[in-house]
Amino acid sequence: MTFPAPPTPADGRGSAPGVPAAAGAASWRHPRANAEATLRGVRVAYEFRRSARRTIGLLVGPDGLSVRAPRGAVWADIERFLHHKADWVLAQLQRQSLRTRPDWPAPTPALLAHARATFAARIAHFAPQLGVQPAALRVSSARTRWGSASTRGTIALNWRLVCVPPALLDYVVVHELAHLREMHHGAAFWALVQAVLPDYAERRAALRRYALR
Repeated sequence: MTFPAPPTPADGRGSAPGVPAAAGAASWRHPRANAEATLRGVRVAYEFRRSARRTIGLLVGPDGLSVRAPRGAVWADIERFLHHKADWVLAQLQRQSLRTRPDWPAPTPALLAHARATFAARIAHFAPQLGVQPAALRVSSARTRWGSASTRGTIALNWRLVCVPPALLDYVVVHELAHLREMHHGAAFWALVQAVLPDYAERRAALRRYALR
């Protein structure tokens, strides 16, 4: 990875370099890119920020790669970390490129009511098969997850699930219901899911192609 020589501020730590002019041709480019790396021969323009965090962190999302580093981190350490994680970064960027980014409709009261009714019906269908009964159902607007289950028995399902194929909705419903018995992703949890949906792996893979944001 090659950076242009960064300016040295008063504290001597250096600051994030700007993206070279040629970065417009990068294979992957974050819309707020201010740094660039060449990983396994692939050019990646990424967003870089310093913060009060204690370790270097990487996030690959719909916009591309974001790197967060402690305020005192030196570029040599950041370079080593990026190269060490190069395979993971490139795999995640490739996965993001394959995801469908639907034009989600506005969550109108009518749509949210439809989502709640649909979710309640699917929960009523699958809960007896798993031997569970949720304490409550919540319609979620989360931008990072399709659903969740709490230790108090509340199931949260993203309203956008009514916009994807029903088989994928059912996977999320079964997934969250199974968590009411197994609050982890270990072998026992997946055995429960598979007992109800033998093809859960295919449904899970298909759902991953849909981006929430």
